[in-house]
Amino acid sequence: MKVRLLAMALTLVTATDVHAQIRASEMATFTQMIDGTKISMTYSRPRARGRDTLFGSRKAVRWGEVWTPGANYATTFEVNRPITLDGHAVKAGTYSVWMVVRQTGTWTMVLDPKVRIYHMEPPDSNATQIRFDVKTHDAPFLDVLTWSMPELRANGGMLTMQWGRTRVDMNLDVQPSYALTMSQADAEPYVGVWEYAEIDSGKVKATYQFVIDYENSTLKGRWHTDSSYFKHFALVKIAPDWFAPGVYDDKGQVYEVYKPELVLEFTRENGRATSFQARDDQDSIVMRGKRIK
Repeated sequence: MKVRLLAMALTLVTATDVHAQIRASEMATFTQMIDGTKISMTYSRPRARGRDTLFGSRKAVRWGEVWTPGANYATTFEVNRPITLDGHAVKAGTYSVWMVVRQTGTWTMVLDPKVRIYHMEPPDSNATQIRFDVKTHDAPFLDVLTWSMPELRANGGMLTMQWGRTRVDMNLDVQPSYALTMSQADAEPYVGVWEYAEIDSGKVKATYQFVIDYENSTLKGRWHTDSSYFKHFALVKIAPDWFAPGVYDDKGQVYEVYKPELVLEFTRENGRATSFQARDDQDSIVMRGKRIK
C-alpha cells in the first residue's frame, strides 16, 4: 500500500511539473461585456525588467517595427458582435493585433484575420486587414504591458494599451440593444401627468404623481420625489408599450438601463396610453398607475 501511494504521489508531482513553466512574458486574458457584446483579448505581458525606455532605436521595440503589443504569439482581439474601433467597422470574429510604431506622428493599428502568428513573423499589409492610425500619449510608467478598458459607457468604452510611459487609447462602440431616442409622434401617446400607487406584498401604499415628458428626442420620466439615483431618467423602449428606466451619468450619457429590475407596461385606448403597471425582476406588480385627465 505504501509503495502504491508513493507511486501515485510521484505521478502527481511529475504531472504538475510538466505543466508548470515560468515565462518572461506571462499569458493573460482580458474580457469585457458591454450590452451583450463580448470583447476579449489574449496576450503575453512583457515586463520592462529595469529598462526605462522601451520604444526607439536599439530598444525593446524599434522604430518602424511591426510589433504585436504583447509577446510570444501575437495578441488576439475577439468580438462576438460587430463593433467600431476608432470609427472603423470591425466584424465579429478573432484577429491578431499589430502596431507599426514610429518615432514621430501616429502609429498604425492593424487587425489581421489570421491568428496564431509568432511575434517575429508579422504579416505583410494585405486587403483582409483593418488598418487605421492611432495616437500615442505620455502616461505614468507601467512596468507590465497591459490591455484594459478604463472607461465604459452604455454603448461602448475606451480600449487602452499601455507599456512603459506610452499609452494608446481607442474609442470602441457597440451596437445598442435598444434605441434611446424616438420621434415626437411616437412619444406623444405617453406624455403627461400620471397618478400611481406603489404595491407591496399585494397591498396598495400611498399614491404619488409621475410626470412623462419629451426632451432631446427622448421620452423621459420623473418620479414624485427627486431621486438621487433616477433623477430625470430616459424611458427606453424594450417592446411595444414596454419601457425600462435609463439612468444618466454626470456627462448626460445613459450608463444603465434598469431592466429587468423595473419594467413599465402601458395600456392604450384609441391610440393613447391611459394606464400602466410596473413589474420587478420577479415579475411581481409593484406599481399601478393611470393618466390624470
